Amino acid sequence: MAPKLNIKLNIAGKSYPLSIEREKEEKYRRAEREVNELITKFRSRFRAEDEDYLAMAALQISLANVEMEMSRSLGDDIDALMEINKELDDYLGSLK
Repeated sequence: MAPKLNIKLNIAGKSYPLSIEREKEEKYRRAEREVNELITKFRSRFRAEDEDYLAMAALQISLANVEMEMSRSLGDDIDALMEINKELDDYLGSLK
């Protein structure tokens, strides 16, 4: 088991201590920056409580995740249709 690394993430002005795998630190740091950037963006657009900014950031990140998943799913469907098209072309070609 890989040794754990103790880090502190600062999100919306609050510190969160975590124990993570060392090789995942950059992912956590990037996620921290992304959330804080979204919070800053929302703060500049409207006045609300920190929990509202966090909720909006969570929603935006979740929507991006859903869109990415749906895009992957669509890509799989396109690949399957292309395979069916190739099989049809091969079959029709064999009838000539």
